[in-house]
Amino acid sequence: YMQIIRGDDYQSWVYAHNDDLVAVDPWLTKKQVFPGFNWLLHRSALQESYLVKNNLINKVTHIIITAHFSDHLDLESLNQFDKDIDIYTTHEASKVLIKNGFTKVTIVKINESYDLGSLRLRIYQAGKPYHTTTFAYSLEDGNSKVFHESHMFNKHLDIQGVDACIMTVDKVKVFGIVQASMDIEQAKSAQLALKSKYFIPTGIAPSRTKGLISYILSIKEFNSETDLLPTVCREVGDTLSI
Repeated sequence: YMQIIRGDDYQSWVYAHNDDLVAVDPWLTKKQVFPGFNWLLHRSALQESYLVKNNLINKVTHIIITAHFSDHLDLESLNQFDKDIDIYTTHEASKVLIKNGFTKVTIVKINESYDLGSLRLRIYQAGKPYHTTTFAYSLEDGNSKVFHESHMFNKHLDIQGVDACIMTVDKVKVFGIVQASMDIEQAKSAQLALKSKYFIPTGIAPSRTKGLISYILSIKEFNSETDLLPTVCREVGDTLSI
């Protein structure tokens, strides 16, 4: 089995299979801030991260960073890992990582696959307007497959055999125009397109992100009571085996 584990109370993920432990967009600190500009953007953790709580930072074998934005690439968290850990990321994020001393950084390419130990990583194009700055991916162990899109789902993707999908459900718009994450209806239709059995929400509670940038965001959050979407892995450390 591959285990999917919620890494924090926002949007970090951990995958475990055999001896491999893959961390995605790890956030390990109590507060996540826009580098040098706390007043611009910051978010406090309500719960301790899974990797910290279980003393697993040094057990992580690979890291995936899906975007160069500070809430995906948190340097204070990443600096807790060895500098020679394998990292898979975007061109923009690679510059930041290399500048900060990380030596094994792979810039991923759309529609390419990579071996992460016993797991196979495949890269997909993200939905607009994130198609040039971020990526979606699937991870599989030979039997089961998880798909993760941290912003907007690309409707043109044709992916078979998805067992679980990790996607946004809280609608966020910048200046009321540019959509940054999906609403519940878009999430449901993406799950349908993927024929995925399990749905896992990510980018939880965007309204908890504070600072000046938060004033230009219009947010409509998913309500588990009324927006009926069967979700799993809702709390930090919750695990789904597929």
